[in-house]
Amino acid sequence: MDTLLKIVQIGFYITAASIGILTYLKAKNGLLNTVNTEYQKKVIDRLAELSTELLDEFDSSSDNYWLREDSVKEILDRIHEEIIPYKSEIISGARSLHGIPVSKKEEKLQAFLSKVMSDPFIPSDIRSKILNLVEGRLNAMRSAHYTEIEKYQEGLKSGIYWDTLDGNDGWLHNKISRRLYKSGYGISDVESQVHKIRTDIQLYFEGFNPIKKYNK
Repeated sequence: MDTLLKIVQIGFYITAASIGILTYLKAKNGLLNTVNTEYQKKVIDRLAELSTELLDEFDSSSDNYWLREDSVKEILDRIHEEIIPYKSEIISGARSLHGIPVSKKEEKLQAFLSKVMSDPFIPSDIRSKILNLVEGRLNAMRSAHYTEIEKYQEGLKSGIYWDTLDGNDGWLHNKISRRLYKSGYGISDVESQVHKIRTDIQLYFEGFNPIKKYNK
């Protein structure tokens, strides 16, 4: 009788322990599923926002449309404002020019880069493509601006360009634009890359479409 009682007790403990473990696992899986669902929702929301951010520069109805921005004119205006009172000193060499200003466009791209770099709600493959695009574009812009505007400043020191200050941004813009296209970061090159990234975002969304999954 004692042996039978012990067997029954052992069976009871095993059953209770099994039920406890199964209950824990079910609760854990339920919690993980909830967390995963919330995370994926945040990812989808962030990617939708990101897709709009990327296109903003190429949307003609946007305030950030690329034709409404003129980094070269902005930079030259700042340089001219500083040098006009000191024309004779600059030409004579008595006064030097103080570097090349950073454009608002470069500042925007740098801020966007910093935001995307550690964003936990952007899938790594999409983030990598965005970082490559923005970093490459920034480097190309800085190189083109530095090279051409430094030449322009040398011309100012030599006494040329002063009579056409108000219109110099036009031809200088074209020279910088040609450099950007040579490096693969002209405005249409960038737009093409943006559309490719937006297509990757679309494909990511489609991965959650149960109908497409079923058809596969």
